[in-house]
Amino acid sequence: MALLNIHRLIYRSPEIAWNTTTSHLLSIIRLATAPQPIRVQAARILDEILIIVPRNLSTTGDLQAKVQRRILNVLAQQVIPDSFIGTIGNSTGAELRRMGLDTLHQILEASGHTLVVGWETIFEMLGSVCRPPPPPRSNSLETHLDTATAIQPKAPPLGYTNEKSYTALVKVAFQSLTLVCDSVSSLSPPHLRLCISTLGQFGRQADTNIALTAAESLLWSVSDAIQAKRKDAATEPEYSALWMFLLLEVLGLCSDARAEVRVGAIQTLFRTMQLYGATLTSETWDQCIWKVTFPILDSITAEIRHNAALSPASVREPQTMAEQAWNESKILALQSIGSIVNDFLTSKIMQLESFTRTWDVFVNHIQESVLLDDRTISAPALRCLEKAIKATSTADESFKSKVAESWQRVWQACDRMGAAVMERTTETSIDGQTPFTPFTQESLVALVDVIRNTRSVSLRVAGAEWPLERLTRLMAIVKGQSICWYSSDALMLMRL
Repeated sequence: MALLNIHRLIYRSPEIAWNTTTSHLLSIIRLATAPQPIRVQAARILDEILIIVPRNLSTTGDLQAKVQRRILNVLAQQVIPDSFIGTIGNSTGAELRRMGLDTLHQILEASGHTLVVGWETIFEMLGSVCRPPPPPRSNSLETHLDTATAIQPKAPPLGYTNEKSYTALVKVAFQSLTLVCDSVSSLSPPHLRLCISTLGQFGRQADTNIALTAAESLLWSVSDAIQAKRKDAATEPEYSALWMFLLLEVLGLCSDARAEVRVGAIQTLFRTMQLYGATLTSETWDQCIWKVTFPILDSITAEIRHNAALSPASVREPQTMAEQAWNESKILALQSIGSIVNDFLTSKIMQLESFTRTWDVFVNHIQESVLLDDRTISAPALRCLEKAIKATSTADESFKSKVAESWQRVWQACDRMGAAVMERTTETSIDGQTPFTPFTQESLVALVDVIRNTRSVSLRVAGAEWPLERLTRLMAIVKGQSICWYSSDALMLMRL
């Protein structure tokens, strides 16, 4: 294209050349009745203009922002679908959109560092290729499903239906999003928020590799950029709020149907909390606990309960790979929470006004995991509680009353779990002879370790031995565990 024409497109009033040229090309592109080769040729010419103009644009003065806005607004009309250009499933419409996304990628590659406006349009274009996530499934366990309903195969979620054109659009758009994330530190808070939301959208798409990259690598890099901005006291509240927004976006991926994406999101979530926990305010910590930590356990537990409701057979029936994967996700979450509590209990969490309620909910989660979840979850849950009770032993004198409340609550949970141990020793297994327990030997050992550490903390705080009644109860629990260990070994030998 002649340099003179480029000069007219950039430096003359848009009414002279820009509006006429781009409007004519767009009208052809959007004309559904036009032959495909003509529409594609018009798109090729338009995209060439949109690529060349930024390279010849001066980076000084008000004109830069105006021209950049014009370029992106025109490109958006090619990329974002409507009734004229066609849907994702339309081959011509998909090809025209792909060409536009390729153009956006070239613009970002060559001139992304010079963009001063239009980021909201860029994120709108990128997000336009994403399909919405499947509707949330009810977590209520009060709805009883009949056998016929339970065995019917599920329809594939809307967001995970895989089509060639859809997959191609997602891949090319994600390349541009990756470029944006490479220079994410230059984005303003509103644009960072759009970037996080867009990453969350890609994390829910059918391509597992893209979803995993969004959940792990890119959201992690955005978290780093936000935390770097928090160092400035003047902008700290704004970026702390933005960081919480990011955590909530990652949280949404922690219950993804795909185990790989779910695990990647859980790891990203707790890794960023672990790395930056020492710099967070009490208000942010309170939000991390009530809006992130407990909800992740709630959402995973709801999925586990849902799967159990669909398969009301014996708990000893072999689990499907999907059920095992959900159990492993909860184990990962519990282990991560145990590390967080161990590192920040006395320095951050105990200082919260809501600590008593926080501790009660935390212990209740552990108790329910042991009593209601699969056997494989019991030991990791108890080890999580063990880390927490150990961490209370490092609290200074000012937290003495809170430490006392903590071990008392843990003892109540141990008492209840111990009761379950003793109750199970009187039940009969499948063969009608050998007592059966849902506890494994590993989880029984972990329960003993929790009780021992609880007693150790109580002795340090109170400076006196437990009363005889409690010690008697402790001995009864230990005796019940000994029976369980013996019975478990005997049952294993019989099955071998």
